[in-house]
Amino acid sequence: MTPVPEPTAPRWARDVSQENFDWTAQSGDKPFFARPIPFVLAPVDEGEPFGKHNHQPSITWLPNGDLLAIWYSTGREQGTELTVLASRLRPGADAWDASSEFFKAPNRNMHGSSIFHDGEDTIYHFNGMAPNGGQGWAKLALLIRTSLDNGVTWTPPQAVDARLIGRHQVISGTLLTNDGALIQNCDAVPGGNGGTALHISRDGGRTWTDPGEGKTKPKFTQGATGEGTIAGIHAKVIELKDGRLLALGRGDSINGHMPMSLSADLGKTWTYKASPFPPIGGGQRLVLRRLQEGALLLVSFTSGNRAKPESVNMTFTDKSGEELTGHGMFAAVSFDEGETWPVRKLLTPGAGDWNGGAWTQEFTATPTRAEHAGYLAATQTPDSVIHLISSRLHYRFNLPWLREGVSD
Repeated sequence: MTPVPEPTAPRWARDVSQENFDWTAQSGDKPFFARPIPFVLAPVDEGEPFGKHNHQPSITWLPNGDLLAIWYSTGREQGTELTVLASRLRPGADAWDASSEFFKAPNRNMHGSSIFHDGEDTIYHFNGMAPNGGQGWAKLALLIRTSLDNGVTWTPPQAVDARLIGRHQVISGTLLTNDGALIQNCDAVPGGNGGTALHISRDGGRTWTDPGEGKTKPKFTQGATGEGTIAGIHAKVIELKDGRLLALGRGDSINGHMPMSLSADLGKTWTYKASPFPPIGGGQRLVLRRLQEGALLLVSFTSGNRAKPESVNMTFTDKSGEELTGHGMFAAVSFDEGETWPVRKLLTPGAGDWNGGAWTQEFTATPTRAEHAGYLAATQTPDSVIHLISSRLHYRFNLPWLREGVSD
């Protein structure tokens, strides 16, 4: 029997069911899109930290039906006050719990987090940690811990790599390959260009390798190949059906487009080419994942200039099949392993004034204008609902809604 946490436990560890949730009770194949709700909510318990800047989230579903989101909260991104908070959305609830502190070492910048449920028993949490008193995220240790009880209790943090070096800024997007390789993506540099590293474990997280460490920095140009580093920071990685890895990232643009990287040897070498999508920039991070239905999903932004979201036009299809020119956050779906992306839909609530938090702040939604920035993360629950979070808002929709009105 799982011990019951003391009443003084952080809010995310209280009153957590350990019963497996029946996802079939709410599954369906009708188009679904819900009005966004905030997941970043201020604490209500005395003594809990909450900075003015809440950013870089990660999200996963849990066996008991909860969603668990984590993110960092701080006054300055470089500061040692930066800490990691968490919140739950419980089954049937229409609002997230108030936040509480999730992971913190005193006087250290805890930059970069990812949380991931392997679909079986284990929830993984990866986090960066700067040296005592160190400012920023140029030199971080890379830590891992796990939970077997829906995120209530966690193993003591262990080092994936205890060295305070680059290539350790954790990015949401942990991947488990079909043959059991556990992969954590991390920025390879502290700046806006320079690529993404992969840390790979073939033994369930006990030992790790970085195929790109010590290698010459690649040239991210059309058709070039490089060793061990993906083009673009904040990159997301998925496994293709033939076992290759495909990644899309921010910065390191190729011919004016978002860079795409492909590897046939689990990240040892990569081939680079231009994707069909516009590049993104500061205050933005994409999502790339395989859906339960088998298709690939990309969520990104039409313009990398968050101050001028209408500087790049993209064409989308509405639910009636009519084409429209739109701006901001969009979804694209591929049914042929990333060769083509016939479904492209603007992810907008359609109306209203919203606060996207962090670098996004306030925006007005219309049928042709969506949130213009945000650090995106996503999970898909067993009922096929896609849960997408930006820097503050939680969107919910499904593949039938994305395909609505699209002839593919």
